[in-house]
Amino acid sequence: MTRIALAVFLGGMIIGAAQAQPKPAVPPSTGSAEQLVHFDAEKPGDPPAQFESIIGDWNIGEVVGARGLWVDGTKWRQGTPSVSLADQAKRLYGDRYAEFLDGVKAFAFFPLAVYRGDCGGDDLTLSVRFYPQSGRIDQAAGIAWSIAPDGNYWGARANALENNVLFFKVVRGKRTVVQTVRNVVTETKKWHTLKVRLKGKSLSLEVNDKEVLKRGLEAPANGRCGLWSKADSQVLFDDFRVIKGSGGTDK
Repeated sequence: MTRIALAVFLGGMIIGAAQAQPKPAVPPSTGSAEQLVHFDAEKPGDPPAQFESIIGDWNIGEVVGARGLWVDGTKWRQGTPSVSLADQAKRLYGDRYAEFLDGVKAFAFFPLAVYRGDCGGDDLTLSVRFYPQSGRIDQAAGIAWSIAPDGNYWGARANALENNVLFFKVVRGKRTVVQTVRNVVTETKKWHTLKVRLKGKSLSLEVNDKEVLKRGLEAPANGRCGLWSKADSQVLFDDFRVIKGSGGTDK
């Protein structure tokens, strides 16, 4: 996909064990301190209601009796962009959609789904539960933040095949790993939790409620957020949370 096509996509968009009982839908809210997104009320096979599937194949899926947001990297190895990329970009960034498309490349390695809700603020906690089902090259589950109108963003991910956590940035479609934390086990076909705490110019990463990385940032978080994966990963995501303020500091 061309950089122009990807820029158009973001410009217009304004995005454990399974529980036995279905949960009521919780829409994105810009006014609440905590936003929770689950997918129990959505229909398997449909696109997610609260995310824009910018890059890769994302839809509502079911694994081991749980319903969530399913990314399937095996279906788009050539890096096929969303068919409605330009419209999605306009919903995310309005008049700046062309700049976004120009700045981001739809690499086959980096599926990205952008949350429609509000991720603003310099005291922010983002978390998600994930279930790595399969993948020969990768079984990666990540959170992206500071997704800017030019298509650049920051991210952190766990990988069931590598047993590590990466903190990275993506600039004009190119990923640079800033820091690697080894010996962080997230086994295949088990539920795990990834949490990113962003307060001012500080970052803390947790996997399964254990802090694995703490460091400074170049700048406070600013922009949109979302979910990230890599290559042929097949992963189910559930219970995506955005917490603003001190509520995100409590475990």
